Amino acid sequence: MTISDARPQTGLWKDTSLPADVRARHLLAAMTPSEKARQLGSTWPGHDTAGDVAPMQESFRHAETFEEAVVDGLGHLTRVFGTSPLAPEQGRARLAALQQKVVAANRFGIPAIAHEECLTGFTTWQATVFPTSLAWAATWDPALVREMAAAIGAGLAGVGVHQGLAPVLDVVRDYRW
Repeated sequence: MTISDARPQTGLWKDTSLPADVRARHLLAAMTPSEKARQLGSTWPGHDTAGDVAPMQESFRHAETFEEAVVDGLGHLTRVFGTSPLAPEQGRARLAALQQKVVAANRFGIPAIAHEECLTGFTTWQATVFPTSLAWAATWDPALVREMAAAIGAGLAGVGVHQGLAPVLDVVRDYRW
């Protein structure tokens, strides 16, 4: 029996007429503790062949393979675009192929959240690079910062990325900075 054969075909979590919180409760009630825990994890496909592309990437060196990581579900796909230089069309195709594997490997067909770095723009090949957050503060123009953030978000969403990681979100509030 394959995972797709074991995939539950019915359940109140699939009823789109129900509120999201009701659907989520039913889905969580049907999931095993292992399946719930797998939704908290991530994998970084290609991290081991890309060279030096991010701080602390060595922590992934002995991680499980992608095929092992997706069994019973996976919460996040890490740096699909930012690991190696991919044109947007290539990255989108790679993300779609990885998502198909994630969905097929868990019995509920739950896709992963794709996330990328975006502190100064979508951190991928050929993307626009914007100033750092200290420079945003120096503009004294919150509307301009919102416009820039919207452009970054649109770029991420346009290729299927759900979450942008920008670890320095708080624009400087102390004038001495």
